[in-house]
Amino acid sequence: MKGELLMVYYCLIIIIGGLLLENKYVDGASSSSKKKVSCYFVFGDSQADNGNNNDMLEREYGNARADYKPYGIDFSKQSIPTGRFTNGRNVPDFIAKFLGFRDYIPPFKITKSRTILKGVNYASGGAGILRETGRTLGQVSSIKKQLENHNYTISQMHGLLGSKTKITSYLKRCLYTIQIGSNDYLNNFFMPKLYQTSSQYSPKAYAIALNKELSTQLKILYDQGARKVAIFGVGSIGCTPYARANFEHRGLPCVDKMNSAIQLFNDGLKSLVQQLNTNLPAAKFTFIDVFKISTIDPSDYGKKVLDAPCCEVEVGGMQCDPFGKVCGNRMDYMFWDGVHPTEIGFRLVASRAFNAKQAGDTYPFDINHLVKLYK
Repeated sequence: MKGELLMVYYCLIIIIGGLLLENKYVDGASSSSKKKVSCYFVFGDSQADNGNNNDMLEREYGNARADYKPYGIDFSKQSIPTGRFTNGRNVPDFIAKFLGFRDYIPPFKITKSRTILKGVNYASGGAGILRETGRTLGQVSSIKKQLENHNYTISQMHGLLGSKTKITSYLKRCLYTIQIGSNDYLNNFFMPKLYQTSSQYSPKAYAIALNKELSTQLKILYDQGARKVAIFGVGSIGCTPYARANFEHRGLPCVDKMNSAIQLFNDGLKSLVQQLNTNLPAAKFTFIDVFKISTIDPSDYGKKVLDAPCCEVEVGGMQCDPFGKVCGNRMDYMFWDGVHPTEIGFRLVASRAFNAKQAGDTYPFDINHLVKLYK
């Protein structure tokens, strides 16, 4: 795909008006007050983290925390940072509302007692599929560690639900979403000064290695009882302000070598979903094509800000400066910081993941269809 036809990450925020009016889930609640699933478990990185990295120890090369202002400026009237890497809500927050939950799914770090029965968010900013990914950022939890945390949650359910049979029956009615892989590129493969992967693997071989490791982890999740699993692909991170500031893009709106590498991973992920559905017929997996959702002709956007973060970011950096300035109108900006979209970008990705608007947004079906299976 040509660079000039790629827009920045989560580009569709600009056409919010029409899509929001069409989307019956846009107000953050489903049309029915009844929950569509028993519980919702969230795995991933900073796209999904809602506080698991708060107060973690940092490293010399940066941090993967969002528990400081101006993060969370639009999350509540109090503008209190929650640990979400944006100005407001993120994808799991919206999906929880679309599912009919009255509250957001709490982070593993603070979830206790019966609260675990509605679900847990294990996502960790900076985390990756590979355990080494993000190690320079602090105490991040890889997907493997997140699954270990989930296993602990399941062990706590024994005292609440009783028998293993009851737990199995309960978990198969839950939704599981996984948003992971971005950091395996941003905070690993494309950081040759800190990681060796780009010299050890070609982009294709690296994508294969990532998909193989993720396949292993997804089978563990299946063994833990997951039966409805939505896997988010990686978006067009080559279009982020961070990528444009740090990599050659020859005057084009995106860094093509990054997006090309990402597409190799996404193609493998789609094939992996197909294989899992064939080999594990007791469960259903689906793929959310975030790259496709975030790709459109930039000429459609007029004077909107496509290449700058809304919050104040150190030159070439990823995250907002603590207590830094923010733009006045968040609706006009694609990005909140150097790599994460504003709340409205997260909303639209969640909307199209839940109710696909175009062929190929999801494969083989959207989340709204997925949760209706295996009642």
